[in-house]
This record gives sequence, C-alpha cells and structure tokens, in this order.
Amino acid sequence: MRSDRLHRVARAAASLSIGAAALAASFAHASDAAATAAGSGPAAPPAPATSAAPAAPSAAEAAQPTGAAAPAKAYAQTPQQQVRYGNAIAFRTLIPSPLLEQLTANEYAQIVQTAADSNRLLPANQPRVKRLRAIVAKLAPYSVKWNDRVKSWAWDVNAIRSRDIRLTCLPGGKVLVYGGMLDRIRLNDDELGVLLAHGIAHALREHARSNFSATSQTSLRAAALPPLFGVGDPLPQALNLGERLQSLHYEPTDETEADVIGGDIAARAGFDPRAAITLWDKLAVATRANKATGFIYTHPYSTARRQDLLNRLPDLIPLYAKAIGKRVDALPDYAGISAQRRKVVRRAAG
Repeated sequence: MRSDRLHRVARAAASLSIGAAALAASFAHASDAAATAAGSGPAAPPAPATSAAPAAPSAAEAAQPTGAAAPAKAYAQTPQQQVRYGNAIAFRTLIPSPLLEQLTANEYAQIVQTAADSNRLLPANQPRVKRLRAIVAKLAPYSVKWNDRVKSWAWDVNAIRSRDIRLTCLPGGKVLVYGGMLDRIRLNDDELGVLLAHGIAHALREHARSNFSATSQTSLRAAALPPLFGVGDPLPQALNLGERLQSLHYEPTDETEADVIGGDIAARAGFDPRAAITLWDKLAVATRANKATGFIYTHPYSTARRQDLLNRLPDLIPLYAKAIGKRVDALPDYAGISAQRRKVVRRAAG
C-alpha cells in the first residue's frame, strides 16, 4: 500500500511539473504574441523550414482513410516561415492534444451514428464517398511535417445527405462533408483537393479549440484533469459539442494559417493551387446570403484574403508542377491564371 501511494504521489508530481511547464510556455507564447501585435518584442519563431520537397511518401504512409482578412507578410518565404501563429499548439490550453483528439472523435462518432440512424449517411461504396476518401488519402502523407501526431491519426471520412454547404475536419483526422458541398457547388478534383487540404490544416493546428464556449472549456478541463494526474477514467465521455463541431467558426488568422499550410499540402499532393481562387469564389457566391452559418462567414473570405491566395501561387505552383512531373512553363493556364506569376515581396514600411 505504501509503495502504491508513493507511486501515485510521484506520478502526480511529474504531472504537476508538466502542467507548470505547459502554463509557462503558454504565458510566454501569449506575451510574445501580444508584444508582436503591439509592434514591440520578438515575433514567434517560424517552424523549421525545409528547402527541398520531401521524397514521395511510401505506400504505408499513404494508407487509405476509412468510413483571411489579415494578409501574410512575406510571400517569398517558405510556407513554414509564413505561419506566424504556430508554436506550442499542444498546450494552447491545459487540454493535451491526445485528449482533444479523443473528445472530438467521440463527438464525431455520435454525429455519424445519428446520421446513419436517420438514413442520411452515404454508404462507403457511394461514388462521392469513394472520391472524398481517395483525395484525403493523397493529402494525408503530406500533412505529417506540420504535426507529428498525424502518424497516429486514424483517418475517417464520411458524407451526409444534406443541402448544407459544410465541411468539417477535426483533430485526429475525422472528416465530415455535407451533400450540399458536393452537389450544389460542383467542385472539380483540384478545388475539392484544395478545400479538403484547407480543412485538414485547421485540424493540424487545432483551431477547433477556440470554438468551444466558456462552459465547454470548463467541462473539457474537468475531463482533462484525471488523465493529466494519472487517476480516473482515461476515456472521457462526450460533451455534447456535436452541433458546434459541425459549424465551426474560424478567425481570420486561422484562415491565413490554413491557407498557407493547406496550399502546401495540396500542391505537394498534386492538386493545382490555383484552384483555391475558383473554389473560394464559388463558395462566396453560394453562401454569401447566409450570414449566420455561410461557409465564407465561418471561414472569413475577403478581397484581402483572395489577393493573399494569388500572391502565394509563385511559391506553390513549382511544388504542384514537381508533383505531377511537369515544368512550370509547360503548365496551361487555369481559369485564366498563368502558372508563371511573379512573386510579390512585401517590404516593411520605413
């Protein structure tokens, strides 16, 4: 008994140390971000950059999945250097990433089961579901460099019969697409690939955290404490976040980050990055009238963000050309957009 108590005390002490370190990191990150926003203090350091495109993923890595208003500042930089908000994502709150993935997986399973019970879940052999899963299978291997946890994700892709124009991708690789996105928008494969990569980028950076209400955050922390200190049930119950998870609202800074990361993933997987322009223009036309849950309002889209997407193309098109085995100068125009766009480098004032 004494030995058991000592082990529990030691485990709790270790967890306290981890929690303290996480809090310190969070406070430091918040201070740096505030200082940067105010024009003083150091900017958050970029993630390690890779100058060369990674080798093609192995067949094992590409396992089949189952059932911006604020402009970027330096387009001549690598995608990692353009991500200005991406440090210490595992401890943005006291909820560890594995627990967040577990909670969202539980909620996702409930959504899928409810759709199945009401005969709204499209079967796995349905052509639209097969198409979605094939595209995600191409994208998934190129997401690993942005979040090492992807190696342990159990990808799951499903589609629901609905006129809603919605798509959700959650931490842990859970992807849910509503019928309106497939039937009403009529996206080609490049556009759908760019859209799914954008959603995956939101999941990689755990942007869903900010969508939980204050009450939900309290419940999440309560669920996190027992596993954090090595006691209690490590499998938390669902927190009834289903509707919130199906209609996530993102900040303009989240959209900038998802555009950078998603564009890199899509281009390396062989999807034309120029499709981002036609994709978001189509979504703007289709969802502009619904200011409550329209896709261009939950994923803020503005003229500034559209220009940012255009300005990043010179960095992304070479990745796309390499992925499909062509020279940039051999690529045809896409929707009137040339493959040989000049880079735009923004210079600091003064």
